Amino acid sequence: MKYYLFLDDSGQLHKNYPLGKHFVYGGLLIKESEYHRINQNYKKLVKKIKQEKVIEGELKTSQMDIPTRRRLLKRLSKYPCVQVFVTVDVSKLVRINFNNKKDVVRYKNHIIRRLIEKLINLNKIPKQCELIEVNIDNQNIAHSSIDSLEDHLFNYFNEDNYYYIHRQYDTTSFKSDFKVNYRDSKSNYMIQAADLLANTEFNALEKDPRIRNVYKSGYVVLRLP
Repeated sequence: MKYYLFLDDSGQLHKNYPLGKHFVYGGLLIKESEYHRINQNYKKLVKKIKQEKVIEGELKTSQMDIPTRRRLLKRLSKYPCVQVFVTVDVSKLVRINFNNKKDVVRYKNHIIRRLIEKLINLNKIPKQCELIEVNIDNQNIAHSSIDSLEDHLFNYFNEDNYYYIHRQYDTTSFKSDFKVNYRDSKSNYMIQAADLLANTEFNALEKDPRIRNVYKSGYVVLRLP
């Protein structure tokens, strides 16, 4: 059994970010058997909207009017998948050097792992899962981050991994392979959907929480710190 996790972020992990004090991941958890149908259906809707509005290239969330945003969110709410969010109040973070790129990468790895852990605990990802494929927007991503996150997830969730053979630590009673991909949103419609969700949740935190009424029922939020 395989699951896909698509994520994009909104905001910045920096206390001086002028547009708001939150950093957000938003996205979708999709079972392999449902992925193709969801992807094709959403792709068809995006292309239809682009034709209606005579848009070339990617349909950018940052340039999207409110009716289009709600139209896409309503469609996403009908799919058999889980909408997921991580919200971080950056003003409350005290043990991270925002000017150190490695520190920021480590913290991002940590919060994605925490999200997956919550999804497991809520039985959104079953214990029988054999592979979790994490797909993240590739904007501003260092190549080394791919191995960094993949190793972090595998080492944490797989107690027999050789990196930990001489070390005592708490096990998770969950074993799965992990694959991390950094995708170009221009050609990946589920990353575009994740971008829409992340941007919407950022605006809900910073401006108007009422926009959450178009989320899919049962959405999962991990609030940090």
